[in-house]
Amino acid sequence: MDKEQSGTAGGSLTREELEQLDTLLGRFCTYDLDQFELIRTQAPYAEAYIVISNKPIADTVPEQYHTI
Repeated sequence: MDKEQSGTAGGSLTREELEQLDTLLGRFCTYDLDQFELIRTQAPYAEAYIVISNKPIADTVPEQYHTI
């Protein structure tokens, strides 16, 4: 996923974009996720690391996570 970041306006996601992200992540987890996915992307000041997993990260509990 080393695609160049694109967007017309930039800035924070709109409510519509957040809803689309929620929908797409849900679909990804339903149809494409096996056990985990590790994603790295470039943010303006540092790389960002994203972990999508079937289990919580060590030393966390499900209640700490944002539900979509």
